[in-house]
Amino acid sequence: MPPLTVSHAPPGYDCPFCAIAAGAEPEFTAWRDAQVVVQISTRRAPDSPESPGNALVIPLAHYENLYVLPDDLAARVAQVARRVAMAMRRGYPCDGVTVRQNNEPAGGQDVWHLHTHVVPRRAGDRSTNSRVVRPDAAERSRYADRLRQSLAALDDSPDLP
Repeated sequence: MPPLTVSHAPPGYDCPFCAIAAGAEPEFTAWRDAQVVVQISTRRAPDSPESPGNALVIPLAHYENLYVLPDDLAARVAQVARRVAMAMRRGYPCDGVTVRQNNEPAGGQDVWHLHTHVVPRRAGDRSTNSRVVRPDAAERSRYADRLRQSLAALDDSPDLP
């Protein structure tokens, strides 16, 4: 099994989200509690430039990715992401919301502090027009088996929380 605790942050990494957690850029902070901060992103989603107002749910404590995030903090990030999505749906001119969290470079992560994107969507933006490829039953079954085996291996792994 490949290691799950590989760091991708370069030596001497100056984490921008740790600065936000410490109080930088308060004018862009929409909400915070003792565990997380909600910050309006400096970027729009690349697949939906029509939808401004993307928010980031950022834990105050530095964890590089989902693999090392403690369960209680993962639950809090998910709870806050849900509340932000509900608030966007009521307060923004949007027709839906995408919630996304990226891990490692191949997964689209480019800031080495875990964060969850909450992206407002409008009917007709690029995310709703993408072509869906439907796997056949055999492919779905193969991946269900692989994931089932990997989950069982995690249950038996003494080095994981």
